[in-house]
Amino acid sequence: MKSGLCTLVLLTVLSLSAWAYPADTLDAGTEKMLRSRLAEYLDALKTEPAAVQNMEVDFIINSCTDSVIRQKTALIIFDYFLNSRIMGAESVAVHLCDNWFIPGKIQMRSPDELLAARIFAEFNRSSLIGMPAPELALEDTTGSAAVLFPAHPVRGHGRTDGRFSILYFYDTDCAKCKMESIMLRNILDNDDFPADFYAIYTGSDKEGWLRYIDSSLTLSATKTRTIHLWDPDFTSGLQMKYGVLETPRLFLVAPDGSIAGRGLDSMALEQLLKALLAPKELEYGSKESEAFYEGIFSRDSIGCEDVKEAAGHIAARTLKEARDTLLFKQMAGDLLYYLSGKRELAFKCGTEYLVRNLILGRDDIWDTADDTLKIVQFAEISEELLGRAAIGSKVPDIRLHATLKTAGKTRQGEFRLGRLHRETVIIFHTEGCAICKAELAAADSLLAKMDKRQRNTAVLLVDMDEILVSYPAIAEQLFNTFDLTSLPYIIRIDRKGTVIGKYISLI
Repeated sequence: MKSGLCTLVLLTVLSLSAWAYPADTLDAGTEKMLRSRLAEYLDALKTEPAAVQNMEVDFIINSCTDSVIRQKTALIIFDYFLNSRIMGAESVAVHLCDNWFIPGKIQMRSPDELLAARIFAEFNRSSLIGMPAPELALEDTTGSAAVLFPAHPVRGHGRTDGRFSILYFYDTDCAKCKMESIMLRNILDNDDFPADFYAIYTGSDKEGWLRYIDSSLTLSATKTRTIHLWDPDFTSGLQMKYGVLETPRLFLVAPDGSIAGRGLDSMALEQLLKALLAPKELEYGSKESEAFYEGIFSRDSIGCEDVKEAAGHIAARTLKEARDTLLFKQMAGDLLYYLSGKRELAFKCGTEYLVRNLILGRDDIWDTADDTLKIVQFAEISEELLGRAAIGSKVPDIRLHATLKTAGKTRQGEFRLGRLHRETVIIFHTEGCAICKAELAAADSLLAKMDKRQRNTAVLLVDMDEILVSYPAIAEQLFNTFDLTSLPYIIRIDRKGTVIGKYISLI
């Protein structure tokens, strides 16, 4: 849709540029068509990052070869972003000022409008969305210095410690501020966000300021920390740094110190904070994560300790060093999904370590409904499957149809798993499975190479396709007894039916 609209706009400006217009004139019908085409295209760019929007508008303006069309196009675009109600749109207006109007590449409508554009750019360029919050040197109600967002952070104000910061610039003589203050107080008290609320008085009447705090800006919230500040000497430069040409003015600063919201009102602040503080829903098991872990475990011989070491390394780097719980969740969750598709003993052993040590019992980390659905329940199922047919336990005496092979002899019929009376390798397999075929071939090779002392060892082949079709009740027993989520599944039992090995490969 956007590419088609871009083509339409380009055709419009190119066709109009083919005509020679007298200076500063454009008939009403032509201008209306140009405005309509530009507005349609700019509307389609609303969700794009500011950098993309800047590139697109530069491209459109550069495409205008006629000076009148070029000026009119640039002014229409500038007005669109200057008057937009979408947060962050002003950054494109600043870009147009800095790159086209202020350098004189395109003329504004009048010297007064150029002056207004200069002032607009100067008072907004430092506090655009995504920019580092400018440093502010202020004082609190006791006269103590407070530096917000210092360029070189020191202990004290400005250290966000993972919390959002709300900057509220207001004046006690501002009627709109009085209403905004009451609404803001009610919202912060009700929601009790884990945030720092910096209420910054822009006036000079300290006594009136303290009375205003008592009447309108005293919060009862326990998670929201309130800090009252002002600039008694008017030396902080807050007007220029944050564009405080009028009050109230409301900003939201992210934990990393970047500006996440500007030009807000109380309700917009509430919606933005709720969205930003909502638990992130992660997706696991992507092709990229699978390729990542394939690269880690690409050696020919992988042991249980290798997988455990990888899981422990993830926890150490993300939780202990970076203190990034979200990154830990993503990497540990991806590892769980990756391991679930592996049948080798080393990976099953690693899964058991991951589940027991880094997922189950860690309610401090996996604490959302999304975590429970995608990870915790999956881990619980994995733990239950891994516990089936545990080493040292006896296999149940299930009677089933299978193929029993010994050195030089093959017999089909019914067998009882608990009464085979010889050391037996049991292979649960299915048709159409390449690995199954390879394991069955390896079993035949193993039997052929057995010496006289080993010939009492047998291989029992259980065709799960046949069991599912012909003996569904037996199939249910087997699925409830063994981890048959990935075939082939191979276990070894001794003469008494005790499990002495599981998740085996004969290849």
